Amino acid sequence: MSRYRALCMILVVSLFFLTGCWDRTELNDLGIELGWGLDKAKNNGIEISAQFIIPSKMGMGQSGRSQGGKTVFVESGTGKGTLEAVQNMQTKLSRGIFRGHRRVIVIGEPLARHGLASVLDTYSRDPEIRLRADALIVKGGTAKEFLETPYPLEDIPVRGALKEHNEIGGLGDQSLLHFLMAATSDGNTPVLPVIAITHNSKEQDQTNARGFQMVGLGIFNQELKLIGFLNMQEDKMGLWIINRLTKQTLTANVPQGDGNASLFFTKLGSKIIPSIQGRTIKFDIVLSGEGIIRENNTNLDLTQPKNLTLLEHVLEKKAEKQALQTIQKVQKQYGTDIFGLGEAIHQKYPSKWKGLKGNWGSQFRRVQVSVHANLTIRRVGLTGPSLQLKQDKIKK
Repeated sequence: MSRYRALCMILVVSLFFLTGCWDRTELNDLGIELGWGLDKAKNNGIEISAQFIIPSKMGMGQSGRSQGGKTVFVESGTGKGTLEAVQNMQTKLSRGIFRGHRRVIVIGEPLARHGLASVLDTYSRDPEIRLRADALIVKGGTAKEFLETPYPLEDIPVRGALKEHNEIGGLGDQSLLHFLMAATSDGNTPVLPVIAITHNSKEQDQTNARGFQMVGLGIFNQELKLIGFLNMQEDKMGLWIINRLTKQTLTANVPQGDGNASLFFTKLGSKIIPSIQGRTIKFDIVLSGEGIIRENNTNLDLTQPKNLTLLEHVLEKKAEKQALQTIQKVQKQYGTDIFGLGEAIHQKYPSKWKGLKGNWGSQFRRVQVSVHANLTIRRVGLTGPSLQLKQDKIKK
């Protein structure tokens, strides 16, 4: 019994030496932001805007729906740098800014064209900032305008931007990380997805804003300045080439079948194979993909192996043509290597890359590129030929 009492006394005394969470911050003292915006301000300053959750509007009622009204609000601050702007924003908020749930970072086009080199340091230095966040360029607008734009399908508008990016096949939660990695590479220049505010009328005023949509890819140079855009078709091809596309639908006209067909890809991949012959630099880009026929407007019976092979060949030629057109546009119009061709040389020919990297921008314009596609149709859907065709019209 004495041992038992002694043990109890030791345990009781030890409680006085235990400390609690002395540096904790209560949830009621945090302002949770999900969307973050960067804009160019006067005198080479920066304006930071954030989309915060309104806690009282996020409760769920018996119907399983929110209690009505806006669920978010936007606040902003300006300064010479990001932290000064955030400090000025904090003076307007009763709660400390919590960045742990940040999902989307939007950048106004004027700031992107001015350059991002002077504002990116804190996004890799601060341990509280998530690198796995979506980063987007707001084409023809500012980040603050974007964050203030409503989105009918989501209670929290910035979630709509992230979901749109994912739905078109992009890696939404990795775009900031990929941008920072490319920014530090000698053989690769960064890109960012581009989103635009949509309006109900031709007048581009904020009162008519009704949402936003993905419109392409923004191209940066080595100085991290936005220099141009690719459209959505070129965007998808560019992401396919750099192996960052998760879904894609490819439609091609089939002259032998008097119609067109669409292949929905369930698996995508790419490989860049460089070769150097004297002063000539060549690249063979191999695109691979597997998918399902989702639409067949031809008269081909796709249960026949020869017709399936024919369709695969037509789709491969379409993919090769679109990919090559995208590469040539970037070479001639922008002259900046967004595909990582220089990085491929660095990996295969490290000694030769030392002499190339200093002038890779001009070298990139002159390299020879060929594209080959290897596509496989895994399934053709529920029917072989289209059901509306009569038997004498079907090509076996």
